[in-house]
Amino acid sequence: MLLCSTVKPFRVSLVEPVAYLGDSYCNVPGEFAAGCIPGLKPGFAPWAQSKGSLDPNKPLFNELSFENFNSFNFYLGQGPRISNYRGFGYHNHDVTIMKSFRIREKAAFQLRGEFFNIWNWHTFNCPTQCWGSGAFDTSVGDSNFGLWNGTVTNPRNIQFVGRFTF
Repeated sequence: MLLCSTVKPFRVSLVEPVAYLGDSYCNVPGEFAAGCIPGLKPGFAPWAQSKGSLDPNKPLFNELSFENFNSFNFYLGQGPRISNYRGFGYHNHDVTIMKSFRIREKAAFQLRGEFFNIWNWHTFNCPTQCWGSGAFDTSVGDSNFGLWNGTVTNPRNIQFVGRFTF
C-alpha cells in the first residue's frame, strides 16, 4: 500500500563579498592584531576579466588596480574589510523522493532516494572558512594573485535508503 510520495527541493543562492588582503607583505607586528588591506585605486576596477566568460588559466583580479604591496611596511592600507565587489554565486539543488509502505498497524517500510547537487553544478568555493572569494588567491603581491586554486563544490551524490520501523 502506497501512503505518501514527496519531493523536497532545496535551493541556496548566495554571493559572498571579495576580501583583498596584503598579508604576505604585511610588516605590521602581530601584537596590533591587524591585517594589511590594500585599497582600490580610484578609477580602477578589480577585475582582470569578466566573470561571465572566465578563463581559469588567467587571473580574475587586476593587481595594478590595488595599492602597491611594497608600501605595507608598518602601514595597514586604505581598503575596507569587506568590499562591494562580489565573487561567484553559489547554487545547489538537493532533492529527496520518499515512499512509505504500511505493512501492519505498527510496522512500516520507507524507501527514500536522496540526490545532492542533483544537476551536478560546479561552483567555485573554498575548502575551509572563507572570507571573500576563497577559490581565488586574493593576497595582493603573491605570484598567484587572482588565480583559481582549483577548488569547486562537490559533484552529484546519490544515495538510496531503506528503513524498516516496527
